[in-house]
Amino acid sequence: MANRIPVWHALSELFYRARIQDQDYRWMAQRLKESGLSREEIFVILDEEVAPALQANLLYNPTPVMDGWSEENIKQLVTEYVNKKPTIIERVIPARILLKHRRKHILSELNKLYFELDELKKFIDSIRKQRSYKSELSSSKTNQ
Repeated sequence: MANRIPVWHALSELFYRARIQDQDYRWMAQRLKESGLSREEIFVILDEEVAPALQANLLYNPTPVMDGWSEENIKQLVTEYVNKKPTIIERVIPARILLKHRRKHILSELNKLYFELDELKKFIDSIRKQRSYKSELSSSKTNQ
């Protein structure tokens, strides 16, 4: 559970009304990359844990959280959801409608997030290639 908290916190950025900037996607991508989880695992965590716990803020809350949540707040909110399903919203609104709205939102955001994950991977790969090349150069100079 403890290794999920940073992932929950990163994904929570998708559920408050502030406009998400490119640097926010990069931050989320870095946190998700550090988790070591696959895209499929990230989607499941987002779809089954984070989104249901936070969807009311984005979809139905007349006074939504605007500045995001602390990691401790996210830990509490998502843990409560995972342990106590269903939420009040889930008792009132049919599950298929909630799922449709939730998926519509998260799939759009995931495309942007996956783009940043791809960019991060390219950047890391280029650094590794540079280090390898420098290592080869220094190794060949030492051998001469």
